[in-house]
Amino acid sequence: MIRVNLLPVRKARRRSQGRMQLILFGGVLLILMAILAVVHLYYHDQLNQWQDEVSDAEATIAELEEETAGIEELEREARQLSAQLEALNELEARRVGPVQMLDELQAMLSPPRDEEARVAQMRRDWNVEWDTRRLWIDSFEEGDGGFTLDGYAGNADDVAEFLQRMTTAVYFGNVELDYIDRQGGDAELVSFHLRGELDYTGFDERADADDDS
Repeated sequence: MIRVNLLPVRKARRRSQGRMQLILFGGVLLILMAILAVVHLYYHDQLNQWQDEVSDAEATIAELEEETAGIEELEREARQLSAQLEALNELEARRVGPVQMLDELQAMLSPPRDEEARVAQMRRDWNVEWDTRRLWIDSFEEGDGGFTLDGYAGNADDVAEFLQRMTTAVYFGNVELDYIDRQGGDAELVSFHLRGELDYTGFDERADADDDS
């Protein structure tokens, strides 16, 4: 009876099957890698798209914030104008007088703006070298055609200069110094009280002169 050794055939078959399995595994691995690459590219594109959308949204938000800031600025200016109108209405209700009177009072407490103002002040015998910061007004009240004024100054000479300016003013008349008191401490600071009359005829004459011109 003839015997055939099949062991080499079986070993060859097993090696062939092993190669087939490796090839299949490698193919499956390549397919999975390809799928993962496609998925990665898809989500990468989606991420870029989302980032672009976020950037656009941030730009839109920035523009809206600028517009909102502009609106808030306009509202703030409107509130300021409203407050100024209320203050003017209150002054009108209290009959404080023409604005020119207040401008003249402000001019007494300010250095000359230009050479023309400097010459005008010298003609009134004002000391144009006087430091106007050495005197300030604490209160000013008007009523019954007159006024009272309380303030502080560096010394009595400063009060004398201010009194000279008041007595040569257009809208102030019969100005009198009621008292001047030295404040406590080492400084020469003094307080003072003035009273006098308000004369708006100068304002009427100037208005008529402006109309004629």
